[in-house]
Amino acid sequence: MKKFKSSLTAKICAWILLALFVLLFSVSVAGVTVLVGSQAYFDGGRNLRKIVANEVFSFDRHRISLYAESVLQGEEDIAQYGYDEIYDPKNSNIFFSVENENGEVIIDHMDNVDWCEKIEYESFYHIINTDGEPKINEMIEYFSTYEEAVRFTTSEDSKMIYDKSIVTTENGYKATIRYYDIGNYTVKAFIRSDFTAKDKYYYTLSAVNILTEMRFAIIFIGLASAVICLVIMIFLCSAAGHKAGSEEIYLSRIHRIPLDLYAAVCISCSIFSISMFFNKIFDGSLTLGLIIVLLLPFCAVLPASVAVTFAARLKKGGWWRNTLIYKFFALIFRVLKYIVVNLPFYWKAIMLICAVKIVEFIFILERNVYPIFWLLESFVLIAVVIYAVVSLRKLQKAASEIAKGDLEYRVDVRGMTHSLRSHGENLNNISNGLKAALDERVKSERMKAELITNVSHDIKTPLTSIVNYIGLLRRDGLASASAPEYLDVLENQAVRLKKLTEDLIEASKASSGCIAVNAENTDVNVLLSQAAAEYDERFSENSLELVMNLSDKAPVIFADGRLMWRVFDNLFNNICKYALKGTRIYIKSDIKDNRCVIVFSNISAAPLNISGEELVERFVRGDASRNTEGSGLGLSIAQSLIELQGGTFKIKIDADLFKAEMTFENVAADKEQS
Repeated sequence: MKKFKSSLTAKICAWILLALFVLLFSVSVAGVTVLVGSQAYFDGGRNLRKIVANEVFSFDRHRISLYAESVLQGEEDIAQYGYDEIYDPKNSNIFFSVENENGEVIIDHMDNVDWCEKIEYESFYHIINTDGEPKINEMIEYFSTYEEAVRFTTSEDSKMIYDKSIVTTENGYKATIRYYDIGNYTVKAFIRSDFTAKDKYYYTLSAVNILTEMRFAIIFIGLASAVICLVIMIFLCSAAGHKAGSEEIYLSRIHRIPLDLYAAVCISCSIFSISMFFNKIFDGSLTLGLIIVLLLPFCAVLPASVAVTFAARLKKGGWWRNTLIYKFFALIFRVLKYIVVNLPFYWKAIMLICAVKIVEFIFILERNVYPIFWLLESFVLIAVVIYAVVSLRKLQKAASEIAKGDLEYRVDVRGMTHSLRSHGENLNNISNGLKAALDERVKSERMKAELITNVSHDIKTPLTSIVNYIGLLRRDGLASASAPEYLDVLENQAVRLKKLTEDLIEASKASSGCIAVNAENTDVNVLLSQAAAEYDERFSENSLELVMNLSDKAPVIFADGRLMWRVFDNLFNNICKYALKGTRIYIKSDIKDNRCVIVFSNISAAPLNISGEELVERFVRGDASRNTEGSGLGLSIAQSLIELQGGTFKIKIDADLFKAEMTFENVAADKEQS
């Protein structure tokens, strides 16, 4: 059954069957309507046959009028119109005669046979002059007032009038009416009862006879068709949204049309067609009614498609979102929300007061209900004022607590209006901001103290050595055997002090952006290989094994090779100082999401009980005891230089694993060539 629901062929067949059975049901309803309206269930169809005969005769009535006018106006060659052949008893089931106003028979197509329906009527024709033009008479009257002349000209039969005029004269008004000279004739027509000639009467009244004989069976056919249509609709609604090969509900393009618009158009077309059908049936216009009956299946399929698309949208969920009504109210809600959010508080208050006063004025006009409205308004205003006072009290207390220094205090904004809630959230954010600023201030003071301590220590150590060894030289003299050793120590300490001073200057320039950057396309793999080759000897001295995993895609970045060399030099220098001897160093380059990633990894000799963010601060080293050489500025300088070139620099610590990660935008090879 599930596969059957997903079958497109089954759905198409169901729609075709629905149209066919709707047609059958429509024809049955139309037939029952006609039979009931003509009382065929009571008289066996005699009245219906009479109605149909008169309807069919309407065409012959027009043709007999042309025939009679041609004879009365004296046309000589009437045979050219073929009237005699048309109304020959062999060809027509209608026979008739036409008499002029004197009772003389001018056309005789009578036949002495049994008839089932007699139709008699009178009509008129224009009398023609010898020149072939209608004969026009004239009637002139004089009146003293214009109103009398108007009454005269409007009192005559309009079918006779050719033209009329009113002219002002010396004695009053002259009214003239020119009218056609007309003659009358009478038609007596009879419809043959046995219908021996196979003309339109034969076929139409034969169908009426069949309809009359099946008048009770039609009721059963209509009921059976209705039940089958209901079963097909249940299947279509159940299968709506199912698609072969998919478990999810599928919505086709027709389901994207707003539901209320689609329903309005379909149902309106159906109601219009059905109303037109019943109007034409009761008006007796069977030809047009038959055409509309044939269109009824398509008009019935339209509301059926509304039900099916609603079923599919209902299964998918959120069917109301694709309606014009929902979109309209959503737009109104967004506009009101925009006004509430962006309009200043005092304007909101003014608008609210104006709205209340307008409503008050309306109720003042209705004096009987104004006292009741005043009581209700008073209760509402009291509740609103109490609510506003409670909310404002919360805000006042929060501001007071924050002013006293309680930065942990929070305003409870639940139940507040948007404006008051925004104010409460702002107070909470101020508290958070003050707390964050205070924490940053404390951190800054702590770092300043550590900076002074670290700088003092780093400067004091070489200075102390220099002072001590100068004292030794003064005591022993330059000619002593230890003098060369003392001079070497002095030189090393002076170089160390110079290096510290240079690092301080470079760190200051890098952080302030005062270093010139001459960026160009740079091959990362080449630069890493060259830098690693420079440190190959130092790696061997420290028992470190270098492992390089360079990308095969030849990553190219837009950077200053000189500054990148300085970064790599700092990182390799740190590795030589702080890496655990006998371990491996991993250098990796790769391309991810069009970004070039460079990673330095090594195992630290000392425990890393510090975060990556703190490690890049100035004068901070992984060696907390500061027994090793170095200023602690290397990583800080590296980070500043990388960011100065548009890249990112991150330090990641995992137990004793130290990882420095640099990221740049990868430059395409064709861009490099250009």
